[in-house]
Amino acid sequence: MTHSEQSIYIKELGRLIDDYYKCPLDKVREQIQRDIVLLSTVLDSDKHHT
Repeated sequence: MTHSEQSIYIKELGRLIDDYYKCPLDKVREQIQRDIVLLSTVLDSDKHHT
């Protein structure tokens, strides 16, 4: 993963976290949480491969 790709993913992760805390709907929050976990896993996996 390039540095610019990593930066985009980190920005998106921040947006997802903001959305998670602002969202009043449990079902939507669950989906956002899954997206956060998935994106975090991708970033963590790349960290171990560089």
